[in-house]
Amino acid sequence: MTNTSLTFDVKTADRLIWQGQVVMSRSEAPYFWELFDRVAQVVRPARVLEIGFGLGISADLIQRRLQPAEHHIVEIDTGIYADLVRFAGNYRGVLAYLGDWRSVPLAAPFDLVFYDPFDYTGEPDDAVREAGLLRRLVGKEGALCHPHFGNGPPRVLPGFRTVVLERFTVPEIDMADGTNCRHAAAVLCYPEN
Repeated sequence: MTNTSLTFDVKTADRLIWQGQVVMSRSEAPYFWELFDRVAQVVRPARVLEIGFGLGISADLIQRRLQPAEHHIVEIDTGIYADLVRFAGNYRGVLAYLGDWRSVPLAAPFDLVFYDPFDYTGEPDDAVREAGLLRRLVGKEGALCHPHFGNGPPRVLPGFRTVVLERFTVPEIDMADGTNCRHAAAVLCYPEN
């Protein structure tokens, strides 16, 4: 899939719902604030790649908390991409890309990759292939950051060393499956040598 034009059940400034699943909701904002507060204490990236724009919550916080010189953002849905283009017009150094992050030509490596895509295909993940692509994007010196909801172990990607910076509680977050979550963590993944 290179890009798509989806019909959302709900697409407002506060919620994205597709086929009954919460893609993103404004309820995630306190989590992202905490996440980027912790990440900013560890990394000061000049070049950031963000995979998935959604409501723009993380993009706004990356701009405010991390202040990268370059902020590349890839979005697969044409309607959300239009929102991304408007966002990019308000910030210096933001570059918008339409398409699937796996096939968009990107000038890697990046100092930080924020990985928060939503799978609209329903196909099973190929974790090894995905991790290989992400390793290319972070190079030898970069870091990968992905959201972690719940108090269980974070997702482990082959070829990365996962570090939980901190676990914390947040106001209830609406999850894709319709449940709510109050536990989260700030996670960074570093390429293994």
